Amino acid sequence: MIERKRWGKKFKDYRDWRKYNEKLVVRGKFLLDCEWVKSWNSELEEMNDGKVGARYEYPDSMMKFLAPLHQWIDYRGLEGVLRKLVEFSELPQASDYSNVCRCVNRMVVKFELPQSGSCCVSTDASGMKFEYVGEYRARMYGKRRKYIKVVISADPIRKKMIDCEVGIEGELPSEPEVATVHMESLMLKGIDVDKFFGDGSYDTHKLFAFLEKNGIEPAIKPRKNAVLEEGDCLHNREITAIRKGYRQWARKRQYGLRWNGTEGIFSAAKRKFGEQTRSHNIENAFNEVKRKFWAYDRMKAYGELHA
Repeated sequence: MIERKRWGKKFKDYRDWRKYNEKLVVRGKFLLDCEWVKSWNSELEEMNDGKVGARYEYPDSMMKFLAPLHQWIDYRGLEGVLRKLVEFSELPQASDYSNVCRCVNRMVVKFELPQSGSCCVSTDASGMKFEYVGEYRARMYGKRRKYIKVVISADPIRKKMIDCEVGIEGELPSEPEVATVHMESLMLKGIDVDKFFGDGSYDTHKLFAFLEKNGIEPAIKPRKNAVLEEGDCLHNREITAIRKGYRQWARKRQYGLRWNGTEGIFSAAKRKFGEQTRSHNIENAFNEVKRKFWAYDRMKAYGELHA
């Protein structure tokens, strides 16, 4: 394969490596941070207020503590972790693994969004493997399953997750449709979307019409075979601009920032938590994949806050 010379200015890393290294180290403290135990009783009182039937015995914060650990430890192992924390007088009591399994799988994860202001959005998709099914098993026993597809939206400037959708490949809505839903959700919360980043798969008339209607600047690479429409519209202007020169268009639109909000997060989350799921149930596997990105986002925010 012929190696292509990189165009543009030579990359210069201006990061403060001492500070960045400390953030990465502090992320490890996130996994054993038990500050939530101090509010154990008050959280349970709030959860059980007005509840009909059996009362909750364990706070939601305990399950949020265990959910990231489940990426490496099975549920029986998590019961052992809780027992050890009780021995160290960190927890009042330990839950059994079956209760942990139910609570973690039922957990509805939500990404922290800015309360107001504006943000940029970058959307892309990737695949995750269902269970630990190797190529040998798939070839010998025909156990090959479809990949799990995950579509994430993130702010490439802040490198912060916004939302994600998970489903079986071929069964999810199209990527432009998911991106539109995520941006609409932000705008309903009073958050303005300044700019949208996407690769060629987001070059659709419907998405460009949505961006133009809401005054959102596009950083979408038009397809090579894109056709000009009748009249003056945002889609036509982008096609004309990129035909004059891709590099000039890319610099003007800062198209390279798209990687910070998509490929960068995919790479980091998969390196940290893996790209396979432990769950055998397909719905639990969907939730597990979503928890990978939720856990990475929380861990990253924790490192930035406490470093």
